[in-house]
Parts: sequence; C-alpha cells; structure tokens
Amino acid sequence: MSAPSSKTLANLQGRWKLNKTLSADVASILALQGTSKLIRSAIGSASVTLTITQPSEEEYRIKQTATAAAIPGTTEQYILDNEWRTNKDPFFGEVKGRSRWISLDEGTEMQGSDEKWEDSDEGKLILAEGGSMDGRWEATRVWGFKDVEGARRWIQSVHVWNKEGEDFRGKMVYDYDSEQK
Repeated sequence: MSAPSSKTLANLQGRWKLNKTLSADVASILALQGTSKLIRSAIGSASVTLTITQPSEEEYRIKQTATAAAIPGTTEQYILDNEWRTNKDPFFGEVKGRSRWISLDEGTEMQGSDEKWEDSDEGKLILAEGGSMDGRWEATRVWGFKDVEGARRWIQSVHVWNKEGEDFRGKMVYDYDSEQK
C-alpha cells in the first residue's frame, strides 16, 4: 500500500511490510553477514513486518517479525545522534551501530545510483551504519521515500560488505500497512 503523505522520516510510526517483489534478495544480504543457509531460506519464505514506535523525534524502535516458525523477532533502536552503540542480536551476535540525519545529496551519492529521493523531510534522509563487533561485515542503510511503480514507499538503500571483499547493494522496499496497533 502506498504510504500516506503524513508518513515522513519524522513520523514513521506504524506497521510496514517488506515488499519482496520490489526489494533486493534478502538472502544475498544475509549470506554476506554470515547467517546460515537454513535461516536465509526460512526468512526468504517468511512475510516480514516492521512495527515502528518513536519515543521522540530523534529515536526509533523497530520491532521486526517474520511469519516463519522458529525465527525470533528482533527489536532495533536508532537514535539520530551519530553515537556508536552496541547490541546483542539473535542472528548476528555482538553488533555496533549508529544513525544520523544526512542530506539528500549525501544519500544519493551513498546509494550508488541516480534514483531520486522524495524531499519530504526538509532535504534530509537517515543514515544507519552498523556491523559485527568482530569485523566480519559492515553495512550502511539510507532511509527515505521514493515513488516505486507508481506508489510512494519507504525505502532502505542497503550496502553490505564483508572482510572477504564481497559486497552487495540493493534496496529494501516497504509498503505501509497501518498505524501501530
């Protein structure tokens, strides 16, 4: 479903579903991050939903759930202050991450393509950076809105690379589902 104009990066609160048809192959990203083939297969066949709450304008809590059996849900916290934080993730172990606002120009350059971002947040996008604490992989995600196949959608432009020198670029496309229940 197209995201309503009231949904901006300053107001992402609600439920968002991963549109697998329009998104990059999640299994390719997970493979670079060292997850098992079994987990990649299970997530590949699952429906993925993000439930976002925003305790403040600079803080996002994203609960990710998958419909496949035996896949634990995860909750990630993003505070837009560019400070590194650590967390224990059920899939990736000890990870680090930070996030901040960036300009539309920075986001366009980082995504590695000329696709245009929507200017719905005063010329700003969100950059989320992270990686494994042991240095096995790193990732950047640029968040924003784009028109994809005639509908306004929330996008995460993803770049993942690992210590073996492999890298992957793609986008994760999310359809708006509903306000948080």
